[in-house]
Amino acid sequence: KQWYQRRVRGNIALISRMQDKGTLGNIVVNIWGKICLKLKDVVETKPELEEEHYERVGDSLKFLKHHFQNNLGEKAVPEERLMAQPAFTQVVDTMELQKMDTTELIIRHYKEQSEERGERSTGAGVIDLKLSLKERRDGKAILFAKLLGARELIALDTNGKSDPFIQLQVVPHHLFPDCELKQSTVKKGTLEPIYNEMFEFIIPQDQICNGVLVLTVFDYDFISANDFEGEAMVRLTDLPRNSEQHVKWTMALHRPKQDSIYKILAGRVSDKIACKFVDIRRKAMEAEEFMPAESGEPSSTGSKVNLAPRGAES
Repeated sequence: KQWYQRRVRGNIALISRMQDKGTLGNIVVNIWGKICLKLKDVVETKPELEEEHYERVGDSLKFLKHHFQNNLGEKAVPEERLMAQPAFTQVVDTMELQKMDTTELIIRHYKEQSEERGERSTGAGVIDLKLSLKERRDGKAILFAKLLGARELIALDTNGKSDPFIQLQVVPHHLFPDCELKQSTVKKGTLEPIYNEMFEFIIPQDQICNGVLVLTVFDYDFISANDFEGEAMVRLTDLPRNSEQHVKWTMALHRPKQDSIYKILAGRVSDKIACKFVDIRRKAMEAEEFMPAESGEPSSTGSKVNLAPRGAES
């Protein structure tokens, strides 16, 4: 901290001699942003650090903000401009995440990942399926998932095709330990597989509010590891309960983003729950090279789809 203080005082004395207030403000804000990003990286990748460490990081931020505001005289940068920088928000948010319990972080991860999924295609394809959720008197519920097929998948084999299969899993795993991973059959040499396969999951009713159904598409490879194509998520709370008919859904496949929560949990190597989560998510979170870059426009091969139910069907 003392080293930072000496460096900051020296740099502030140097740049404060600049005459142009606007230029100086831009320089200060740029320096502030870079420092915040560096602190974010430290906090994000050091899970073994104790509470005292995060307090020191917070003190460093307050110290820097104070000097940028009060040691430049009339050229001082307004507090609201410093606090409005995305890097500042990121480091503060990351410190709060690092303080959270592993199970809380996992629930939050799936919640945020499922909420971020848009209604447009990303060029990775779509999945068609029917879903229903029926409650039982014993405090359990049955999730029925009929996997119809997939369309517009990415060609990952040299012949311009893929050998797709789909895995279904109810997460977070620590809340649904009895929900085993389900898997479809492999469809050879196609980008438009048809499955018509039914799967069931028995889940506790009191955890429906935290549950997410994840569907992950892989390209089967006999020799090497299966290639990740994309995934789709649906929150169990979005499903109608006790309906006599299954509801048809069309879901866009997406490339998940490696968020701060994943990075934090990946660093908790002595935490068994965190390690289990990372093991489950690693294939998707670290397979970005297989996916087309997402943009604001649908790809030339993709079509706009709705993640909302398409209507009740028997």
